Amino acid sequence: MATRWLVLAMVLAGCAELGVVSDGTSISVGKPSNGYLMAGARLPDHGEGFTTRDVWRARDNRYGTDELIDLVVGVARRMRRQVPGVQIVVADLSGRGGGERYAFHRSHQSGRDADLLYYLRDASGQAFEPDAMHVFDAAGRARDGSGLTVDVPRTWLLIKELITAPEAPVQWIFLYEPLARRLLEHAARIGEPEALVARARKTLKQPGDSARHDDHMHVRVYCSPADQAYGCIDIGPMELLAERRAEPSQVSALMAALTAAPAPTPPSGEAAPAEPGAASAGFSSSAAAAAGVAVPASLDRLLRARADHLSLRGWR
Repeated sequence: MATRWLVLAMVLAGCAELGVVSDGTSISVGKPSNGYLMAGARLPDHGEGFTTRDVWRARDNRYGTDELIDLVVGVARRMRRQVPGVQIVVADLSGRGGGERYAFHRSHQSGRDADLLYYLRDASGQAFEPDAMHVFDAAGRARDGSGLTVDVPRTWLLIKELITAPEAPVQWIFLYEPLARRLLEHAARIGEPEALVARARKTLKQPGDSARHDDHMHVRVYCSPADQAYGCIDIGPMELLAERRAEPSQVSALMAALTAAPAPTPPSGEAAPAEPGAASAGFSSSAAAAAGVAVPASLDRLLRARADHLSLRGWR
């Protein structure tokens, strides 16, 4: 215990000197299974597109890094538009200061883990908002005889949002391997891009040293660059993080496109050629090209989904 407080005092002293704690940003320290959380953000019990249940509200494991909270809030907001009528049910994150919560989890110690429940359908096939964690078999059927099943198409949409979200790079989504295969088979069947399915395959994993996660999915984000400087430690492959960092920044492309010179005005009487997304985005991709910027194909989605929102609390 004395060692723990000594480490915390040293980290806090260094952070205070550089203004990291005092400016309200979070710090994830150590590993997910042996770490702490300082100045963590609290996820509200309810929000746009997400909610929780009494059992998790009473535990108050509602804290995470700024990046993790931004991820959950942003993904839930976008999923609400795709899946109206039911919300994402969020279970445990971390305790206020992180640290050991062995009564509930072996990890969730450093503010980078969040448990989300699957989208479900009831026995009649209607969308069902989870009331609790139900254990599912390899076919996605609840083992308790309730008639509930995993809603594979909608759960795939959630996976897709998580692994492409601009708020934070997701390292792992722990879940039951038979369910992971069903999700990936559905993605391939509906024609999702091979690169996206490959990324999902790398992200979805049934852990070998804990519960098999057949009743919920466990999302873990990578350490932020700022947190790495203060002792945040990623466990496992760094390949997905490298891939995400190599991708062009959507916000940078947006800003370049908005500040680029306008496209030439067509001669009188001639209609300007239509450009995908131009009506909703309000800028010309040719102008962006003139500025030397490759506008991402998902930029129109970025704008419509408000994924370009920047949280001052999460600003680095």
